[in-house]
Amino acid sequence: MNDSMVVCPRCQKEVTLMIEGRIPTCPECGMRFQYRVPGGAPASEKPESDFGQAVGDIFLAIVKVVCFMVVIVLVGLAVLFAGCVVMISGHH
Repeated sequence: MNDSMVVCPRCQKEVTLMIEGRIPTCPECGMRFQYRVPGGAPASEKPESDFGQAVGDIFLAIVKVVCFMVVIVLVGLAVLFAGCVVMISGHH
């Protein structure tokens, strides 16, 4: 890795980042940056993949759509039931 200096957003000091596992960390304040450096020792936590997050987002969207459709069907059945009750009771 090259020794380029960066300004840490937390402590506002110009530092060379340390690499803990594959996670760049400020040596002054310990702030962990969100991007990962390729190679290096494996990180202690499981890395998140963009594909896994995309699949999760799609699954959540599908669940929301299905729930919305169930609500529409239940409201339709309630209206149908109320209409049948009104027709059977003779109030029209």
